[in-house]
Amino acid sequence: MKKLFFIFIFLSNIAFSLDLNDFEERKSVLEDVKSIILYEESIAIAYENYILSNYSIPTLAQIKVLIGDLTTQVSGITTTLTLNNSAITKISYALNDTLKADDSIKALYDSNTFRKRTYVRNNEVYFILEDVFAKHLYDLMKSSNISVINNCPIVVFTTAVNCKENNHIYIGLTKKLEGGLVVPNTYLMVYHIDKFKTGPIIITDDTSKHITESAFDSIPKGALLYDTNGVKYLKTLDGIEVLK
Repeated sequence: MKKLFFIFIFLSNIAFSLDLNDFEERKSVLEDVKSIILYEESIAIAYENYILSNYSIPTLAQIKVLIGDLTTQVSGITTTLTLNNSAITKISYALNDTLKADDSIKALYDSNTFRKRTYVRNNEVYFILEDVFAKHLYDLMKSSNISVINNCPIVVFTTAVNCKENNHIYIGLTKKLEGGLVVPNTYLMVYHIDKFKTGPIIITDDTSKHITESAFDSIPKGALLYDTNGVKYLKTLDGIEVLK
């Protein structure tokens, strides 16, 4: 299922002197609306790339470092942009009343004419993470109420964490002392960052958790899995199935 995110765009302070019946002014407004749409598209792409590069959820300020600020050409149009990272709370966008009342301008903004990574539904702008690994990392951070996947602790700990170590992602990891060394004890799954989409992914042998733990939901279909006892599985449309 595609993960949805929300961008709040508010076009405000249209000068009362703006004449949408004037050809040149109307043309400029339409170009500005197109620029806003393309900027939203840039945010969606930068958001995904940031997660893949940094294993963290970016702020709007961090995204703007990558893509810059939005500028418009028509005097009297300003934009105030707020990025909402919550998967629960929805923040509506709104065109300025002057623009929203113009059917063709609103239709352009709401349409998919210039949209590939964003779309409008119920007066809200959503963007989509297309990369399955990016969606998985996002889900992992949100389910743990964290904004970054940190390096795994190098000491013994018994409270399960999601973390990274030696180019591997550990989900639900605890560590123990064994032979004088701190080593992994239990975990739901572990995989090399380059192998998430295809496997192999090492998973717990507790098959009940394959169903109850949400971390298993975002494993890509077709990925090869092995549990800690060496039993081979395949992620299918129906779930995690044992390979005979």
